Amino acid sequence: MKFSFYHLPFFFLLPPILIGFHQTATAQSLLHRTISVRSQNQPLGKVMTQIAEKAGLRFSYQSKIIPKDSLVNFQCTELSINEVLDKLLDERYDYSETRNFIILRYAPKRLSLVLDKAWGDQEKYTIKGYVIDEHTRQKIPNASVYERNLAQATLTDENGYFEISLSHINQPIALRISKENYKELTTYYLLEVKIQQPGKTIRTEEISEDPGDLITNGLAQFLISSKQRIHTLNLGNIISTAPYQASLTPAINTHGNFSGQIVNEISLNVVGGYSAGVDGVEVGGIFNLNKMNMRGVQLAGIFNINGGKADGLQLAGIYNDVKGSRTGVQIAGIFNNVQKSSSGIQLAGVFNTVHGTSSGLQISGILNQADQLSGFQFGLINVAHSSTGYSLGLLNLISNGFQRVNISTNETTALNLALKTGNNNLYTSLLAGMNLKKEEKQYLFGAGLGKVIHMGKMLSLSPELSCRYLYLGNWNDINLLNRLDLGLNFRLADGLRITTGPSLNIYYSDQLTANAGYTDMIQRKDQFNLSNPKLKGWIGWTAGITLF
Repeated sequence: MKFSFYHLPFFFLLPPILIGFHQTATAQSLLHRTISVRSQNQPLGKVMTQIAEKAGLRFSYQSKIIPKDSLVNFQCTELSINEVLDKLLDERYDYSETRNFIILRYAPKRLSLVLDKAWGDQEKYTIKGYVIDEHTRQKIPNASVYERNLAQATLTDENGYFEISLSHINQPIALRISKENYKELTTYYLLEVKIQQPGKTIRTEEISEDPGDLITNGLAQFLISSKQRIHTLNLGNIISTAPYQASLTPAINTHGNFSGQIVNEISLNVVGGYSAGVDGVEVGGIFNLNKMNMRGVQLAGIFNINGGKADGLQLAGIYNDVKGSRTGVQIAGIFNNVQKSSSGIQLAGVFNTVHGTSSGLQISGILNQADQLSGFQFGLINVAHSSTGYSLGLLNLISNGFQRVNISTNETTALNLALKTGNNNLYTSLLAGMNLKKEEKQYLFGAGLGKVIHMGKMLSLSPELSCRYLYLGNWNDINLLNRLDLGLNFRLADGLRITTGPSLNIYYSDQLTANAGYTDMIQRKDQFNLSNPKLKGWIGWTAGITLF
């Protein structure tokens, strides 16, 4: 084809056409992607997972609204995700999308808008009207009416009536109406304004696959206003972000009743604040409440509660509560609670709890608890349902570990009792013992730690390091016996082992003379001298039985 100037308009139009085509292709709605699915007598949850994998997306919904265990027979060929979900869920759910998520909301009913009046300009535009049930024609109270990009919202009154005034409009108005158990309704209003891309003030935020439900928390319910709770029920996971929030209380803040739908980069709360989440820094004089995720730094005088995940530094004077998973550093004066998995450092003055997997470090003054432990616990009492990690405390109560009683004798003390708790990786021992002879009385107590090295089905080795205080007639004397035992364990039957082996002893004492009727440790014939005159050493042995 010969080129001529008549073709120039085509070439000028070609780039916009190609760009438009590219934008259309790349911006294709997740709900319009097509897939084929075939399942027979499969749980609904498994079918949903199969759909997500085939379509290259993820679903977000509160687990209680989907009967994931119900069995379904379903097959389709080259249907859109929207059509697949309608057929699979019987058109009883509402769908919206953000990034790579499709958000599901239970919505078997339909809304309708009766417009009363709409007027204004770019600086201020006011809309009035009624929200009704499409089927019954009854007026709907407490429906959320909002403009997402402008982060402005209101509720209908008891007669279903609303009035909303929008300001600083830089794009067509998309007025959305949402109510719990109803499909969301959107109406558009075009103004004679210069259309431009929205700035960074508001943007879509990625959400959790199974978001927490903060408003079911009793304390959060008490602190959040009734209008904020209603918006949360109506709008669910419709989330936007803003650069900052300032709050006196959850009800008095710069975002008004829409605060529960906004993730803030900076959140400053004099008493306390409520928001969808934080992606930056949040400081609360008393508390911080986030419906979903925290990422960055979160500081509170008394407590932090997050309905989703926490990633970063979380510091509270009394407690931190995370309904999702947590990574980073979590510090509380009294206790920390994580509903799902935890990694990083968890430090509390009294106790830490993790109701999923703890793969980091738990340190507390009294108690650490984890459903599954693959990290390290350090506290007076450590509890785990199952553990492949390490627990160091006076008591380690691990369901798939052990609690064993050892009865033994050695070259120093005739009768020794030890309670050993933990697992093969690490266990601790609480020790007590005494001599039975009246003229060589001796009483001891102490603690130790060790591990189990399996050398076959019947044989294992238990290196154990312990420190024991010996009472030899005078509490003013310091007598410390440090032992390294290499115990060989022979399993005779389930719950019964014979234990024997050598030991290395390092004895420290400031006692100058023996007390009558008590063991004379000073004149041991098998001891060897060390650099310090108060230190003595010897090679010993142990023999006994281990139960359980």
